[in-house]
Amino acid sequence: MPAQPMIFLDTETGGHDPALHSLLTIGLVTLEGGEVTRPLHLRLRHEAYHVQAEAMAVNGIDLLAHHAQAQDAPEVAQAIRDYAAEVGRVMLGGHNFGFDLAFLRPLLPDLGRVFRRGYADTKLAAQFLIHAGVLPKSVGTPLDQLAKHFGIEYAAHDALEDARTTAQVYVKLMGLVGRNVN
Repeated sequence: MPAQPMIFLDTETGGHDPALHSLLTIGLVTLEGGEVTRPLHLRLRHEAYHVQAEAMAVNGIDLLAHHAQAQDAPEVAQAIRDYAAEVGRVMLGGHNFGFDLAFLRPLLPDLGRVFRRGYADTKLAAQFLIHAGVLPKSVGTPLDQLAKHFGIEYAAHDALEDARTTAQVYVKLMGLVGRNVN
């Protein structure tokens, strides 16, 4: 029987603290039958952007170009709700997902009604598989290291690319434990 679809999500932010720094972009993809589909890249507009130079150097976002393409928070939140409604009330997945959820919850306070309450975290899954001896310790748990280990092409620090890569890593991790997501 095919596995239930999942939505994988990633964010790019202006820093590490959701109470201080701006949520800038959100990437979503659907994983169904082992295939990654329905890419959606959302840009969030702010009146004032609260960012750290270090974070902006990592994510490479040009705030002027970003602002010109971005949508206001209610529109972005509704786009996420609409995306989820097309897939169904499914579980979310991400990499080091607690970070993303901390930025997402203020934007989408009804998160628990839009998606199932549980979520899959490929960083935590990889840590478990390393401790269980299923995944070599030398791989590590950063997304770029997992992608390299599994032969997945990856251009880091773009929310949509990170979501796509995370979904592909999830498929590979599930394969290590004999679970076919096809």
